[in-house]
Amino acid sequence: MKRVFIALCLCMMWLADIMAQEIVSGTVVDSKNNPLPGVRVEIVGRTEVAYTDIDGIFRFDLPAKAEKIRVSYVGYKPFERKIKPDMVVKMGNGWAGKPSGFRFLLDMYGGIGIGGKVNVEAGSLSINNIHPGINFGMTYSFGWQINRNLYVGVGYGLIMNMMYSEVNENYSDNHYHYADHSFYSGCVPIFADVRWDFGLGESEAPYVGIKLGYQLNPLVDDSDYYFKAAYGNERLSLFGERVDGLFFMPSVGMRKALGSKIGINLGLSYNVVLPKKLRAEYSYDGGTDYMDLGKSNSGVMMLNIGFDF
Repeated sequence: MKRVFIALCLCMMWLADIMAQEIVSGTVVDSKNNPLPGVRVEIVGRTEVAYTDIDGIFRFDLPAKAEKIRVSYVGYKPFERKIKPDMVVKMGNGWAGKPSGFRFLLDMYGGIGIGGKVNVEAGSLSINNIHPGINFGMTYSFGWQINRNLYVGVGYGLIMNMMYSEVNENYSDNHYHYADHSFYSGCVPIFADVRWDFGLGESEAPYVGIKLGYQLNPLVDDSDYYFKAAYGNERLSLFGERVDGLFFMPSVGMRKALGSKIGINLGLSYNVVLPKKLRAEYSYDGGTDYMDLGKSNSGVMMLNIGFDF
């Protein structure tokens, strides 16, 4: 009799344990009701986590009753749903889990020029290593977030360019060598903007982008010299001329979410083609010589920080 009583107690405990368990299951789909595999589903306020299978199905065998689940997926803003029997969770189809829509990007840049050095020498004077020095500016872009990854837009900006050179004044009894800087131009790029985010809606995610268009240089002043070397009756002056050209700037970086549709971006950008056109005038006792130094291109590596809305 004692053995029967113990067996009945154990059976009742087993049944009570089964009855206390709760099965939570459901399916996660996109806006077109296609199943989404790999979606993270967690029980709110608990440690249980599951991922949807290839058919978008998830399942929990819980030791106690639960109220809500939290759903998160790459490119979508995480959200919560109240638990229902065999629930169907629809994720939406766009940026941060919301419908695709308008997006605005603001980027600020600062960097240095690379390559495209020009040298000019006349008489006992020379100006060497002429190339872009410090560059800084900003761009604005506005367009459409097509899906949770792809953004396409158009934009414009203003990027200021400081030119660097080394001036040499050579004489038999004297030699002067010094570095010089001068404002050269203000580049106004007009471009198409394409960007791919690897996780809009995540707290942090990388991105890559390309800006492609045309850049104008309306602020080049061809009436005043940028650099000058002078000694005695000799004078070597360097002038710039307006030259427009291709604007091509790839970028890569990280985005940190500041809200459901606001983020801060930190990355590196490279302006592949920064054109310049230079000429020089050499004045001496016998007159003036004019030299066309032609067009040359430099690259500009820049750190950028920006915001998207």
